[in-house]
Amino acid sequence: MTNRKFHIFSFFLLITLSAVILNAQTIINDQTPLRYFIAGNEPPTDWMLSSFDDSDWIPDTGSIGYGYGDEDVPLPDTTKSVYVRYKFHLNTPEALKEMNISLDYDDGYILYLNGKELIRRNISMKEDLPGCEALTFRSHEREDNYNFPVYGYYFDSTVLYTCNIQYDNTIAVHIFNDTLQGSDLYGYLRVYKLSGVDYNMYSSTFRYKRQFMPDSTDLPLVIIETGEFGITRSDSRSEAFMRVVDNGKDKYNKVTDSSNVFYGDISIEVRGESSNEFCKKSYRFELWDSLQKDSNVVMLGMPADNDWILYGPFQDKAQFRNPMVFDLARNFGRYQPRTRYCEVILNGEDVGIYTLTETIKRADHRIDIAKLRQEEVSGIDVTGGYILKYDKPGGNLQIIYPKEDKIQPAQRDYIMNFMAQYRSTVLSKQFLNPLNGYRKYICDTSLVDLMIINELTKNGDGYKLSTYLYKDRADRDNRLIYGTQWDHDLSFGNTLFQEGNLTYGWQFEFDNFETKVTRMLQDTALVHLFQRRWHEARQSFLHTDSLFAWMDSTVDSLTQAIQRNYYIWPVIDKYLFNPNYIPQSYEEEIGFIKNWLTERLAWVDENIDYIYYEVDTVEPPPPNYNQPGGYEYFTFDVYPNPFCEELTIAFLSSGEPEIRIDIFDLNGQLRYSKEVVSSEGYTEFTINDYPIGQLPAGIYMLRISRNSEFSMVCRIVKTE
Repeated sequence: MTNRKFHIFSFFLLITLSAVILNAQTIINDQTPLRYFIAGNEPPTDWMLSSFDDSDWIPDTGSIGYGYGDEDVPLPDTTKSVYVRYKFHLNTPEALKEMNISLDYDDGYILYLNGKELIRRNISMKEDLPGCEALTFRSHEREDNYNFPVYGYYFDSTVLYTCNIQYDNTIAVHIFNDTLQGSDLYGYLRVYKLSGVDYNMYSSTFRYKRQFMPDSTDLPLVIIETGEFGITRSDSRSEAFMRVVDNGKDKYNKVTDSSNVFYGDISIEVRGESSNEFCKKSYRFELWDSLQKDSNVVMLGMPADNDWILYGPFQDKAQFRNPMVFDLARNFGRYQPRTRYCEVILNGEDVGIYTLTETIKRADHRIDIAKLRQEEVSGIDVTGGYILKYDKPGGNLQIIYPKEDKIQPAQRDYIMNFMAQYRSTVLSKQFLNPLNGYRKYICDTSLVDLMIINELTKNGDGYKLSTYLYKDRADRDNRLIYGTQWDHDLSFGNTLFQEGNLTYGWQFEFDNFETKVTRMLQDTALVHLFQRRWHEARQSFLHTDSLFAWMDSTVDSLTQAIQRNYYIWPVIDKYLFNPNYIPQSYEEEIGFIKNWLTERLAWVDENIDYIYYEVDTVEPPPPNYNQPGGYEYFTFDVYPNPFCEELTIAFLSSGEPEIRIDIFDLNGQLRYSKEVVSSEGYTEFTINDYPIGQLPAGIYMLRISRNSEFSMVCRIVKTE
């Protein structure tokens, strides 16, 4: 068994159950007999018909080609192109209603079913039957080396009816090279009969699209050409060429039109966590100039920048959840990503509706916070700006700006200590203190605005995943700002995850240990702020009529593109990722959202004025990280700071760690040290012994080590 076959066999072991449940029948695989003809001259013109006599062609099975070393049917490395025929039998031809044809190839091919051309990849349309020395106009590497499983092409009964399906049928493939002296050539065919199937993200049997090229579109066109490896699924960027066509409002755009927005090189990669497994990928890219340096360009009317995202809604069958949330949240007066709908052509094929979206980054026209330079590691400089997010894995806190390769240790220590102090203050006895409580660390209005959007949409990921926050420099604003919105494809009743399907209940009552909304809602002033801003928004941009008008206008503007999108990706009535419901049409999807939203708005309106959480006198117990769904955690806070005679350190910790407290002066001399054992949960230690009170006034560094491992450092100030 070759390595390729073992790889495929291992993968399919993981999806055997789903394949049985989803009801598919393999028609052609690596055990199906084939016959092939190496092109030295032209075969008869009827070579692709079922009636053609191929008895003098060479028989074999499996993959075919040369240059990889694991082909089941190795060909001479002088092969210009190869003709291959497969036969399959159907017991009931009329039962063949849906089919997935998947061919992994290098570099191009034309595929026929019973003599009718079904698929053409990388071969000019100028010739119906290209000759044996015809060459592809782009290179394409075999995919199961780097992008398994390979996508298939979907055909329904309307197409199969034209192929004269019989009991005995023939699939014929002409595989082409990119040069006559090409280094490799490859073909490996799999064909599946589908019957009432769902759409499984992880199975090649159920990963497919339709081949389509529009004559014109009323959306801007983004046209991308990559190298032979396409856009790989790794974290590394791929080089590509992109051009953008936008002839203006109410005008149509064609692939043959001049590029009037952008024309040049880009670096591009697949983006997303779970979504990077979706068949319709989303991409992050940077614009380059002629020297492959970042190039800021105005894109479809959005402010000039070099960092962009092509977001391909897949789980969101309405295609508008993210843009709608961004537009709504922008009414609160803080930055939200701008978007423009477009249609994307990738390596010669239409891949449907996308939204060109601004990345979340520090910039004057995006998140306008202070630029933090690498040399700014102390004083007021080190206090900002920072962009953070809670995201996978496990809702962990991540630093987005400065980037990983730019941030300095002192900067990382500062912001992580700031966050630790914020979290420990929220769970401390002084969290309602007007000077040193949680409001010292966050803008409460930004938190409330985040809550309004999350509760309006009942975002299943809300508060825990894809939750952004940022902090400016202290002389501008020393508080955290919540709520640059992101990743709402599971909103508006679109998932069973964390009861996102229900129109009742508060989403903030789910596990949100990091944000800890229910703790802060013990502050009646925050509750009142939440209630007031909700009612104000409901009288304006969150009014039901306003929300429905936004939807109707967007849907009307996308009518043609929606039809193409769901022709290319025939998934509107398919099971995707943990859905709440499965619409049977796009119109049903929009109707569901409106009905769901009407009920959700009514429930929030009726219940928001009754929110009440009694103030805990004892800190709420944190999750047990030894139990399913728990995790390990450790934070601390220091107060008062500045201090005089004594210093209190509050710990919030899983387990019972051994803790070492060290205080250094600015010359690095150790001035105080103490070892303690923290209890599970919340613990306070007050240091008031001799060395503390006798320290000279000045600035010191407090270092906390947990279980003999370096943990965190913060600055403390000693007064007279």
